[in-house]
Amino acid sequence: MIALILLILVLTMTWMALQSSFTLADLIVGLLVSSAIVAMARNFLSIPFVNTDLHPQQRDRTFIRLALKWVAFIGFALWSILKANIDMARIVLFRRVDDIRPGIIAIPLDVKSDAGITVLANLITLTPGTVSLDVATDRRTIYIHCIDVHDADAIRNDIKQQFERRVMELLP
Repeated sequence: MIALILLILVLTMTWMALQSSFTLADLIVGLLVSSAIVAMARNFLSIPFVNTDLHPQQRDRTFIRLALKWVAFIGFALWSILKANIDMARIVLFRRVDDIRPGIIAIPLDVKSDAGITVLANLITLTPGTVSLDVATDRRTIYIHCIDVHDADAIRNDIKQQFERRVMELLP
């Protein structure tokens, strides 16, 4: 319960940070919107609390650990997007078109959940220079298009070690 209240407060503070003014009305609307979001997402947020034998404080700590992992994941995603933007700028500004080798790469998946596959595919697509094209019907392979494929194995390993590993920590 403490974790849910903490989440409502964090969402309300985020709401207030995005507002151009700080009024009581904005605060009340932020609290209402945050409470509604938490109420609608309560089943999703309770995933780490499946073990009801845990003491409530342990459940709260589990939730806080999961929230911190999500914050770290978002930071990693933003950093990856920034690095990929710089790489794309180098390709556009300094490489000849003849030197660029676009290609499609098949990457075997270890992540099994629909949510995990979706987050991984979106992270790949959000990273400039790569686009998720398709997931095989057996959900064991994802196909991506890369703007510059000099070493398909290196790209495959980078996505598996960096992106997929981090996604699996959150959504196995």
